[in-house]
Amino acid sequence: MDATDLRILHELQVDARRPNKDLAAAAGVSPSTMVNRVRSLEQRGVIRGYHADVALPALGRNVEALVSVRLQPKTPAAVEEFMEAIWSMDETVAVTLVTGAYDVLVHLSVSDVATLSRTVLTAVASAPNVKDEQTSIIFEHRAKRVLGALA
Repeated sequence: MDATDLRILHELQVDARRPNKDLAAAAGVSPSTMVNRVRSLEQRGVIRGYHADVALPALGRNVEALVSVRLQPKTPAAVEEFMEAIWSMDETVAVTLVTGAYDVLVHLSVSDVATLSRTVLTAVASAPNVKDEQTSIIFEHRAKRVLGALA
């Protein structure tokens, strides 16, 4: 990764839907360099894909929560069994393995608090290898879509 790659990544994060010519101008490279550099970043796994950023409330998912889950046993097979069960749920937005008092954070989005309660009690708490869980409703969530240069 060099300074040019970082500029290209920045411009793609700002708006990857711009025409290649406009992206190249913003990154300070020629259009052919832009195409070649982006292709290289994709092939090296730096750029993993392109997606639509969807507003969950627009889909009727007005409540988001993080469910902290403690697993027992904590074997690779037990963790994977839990992860597969949780990942298959429509309500699941993300699943993160963590260190600390809990082992996994499950980000859920649902229509209302009653649905959240049902989902946690009937799906998460009864998922394979769950010892206990704690739910925190998310009041506000901000995620950076444009990262600063790390080099």
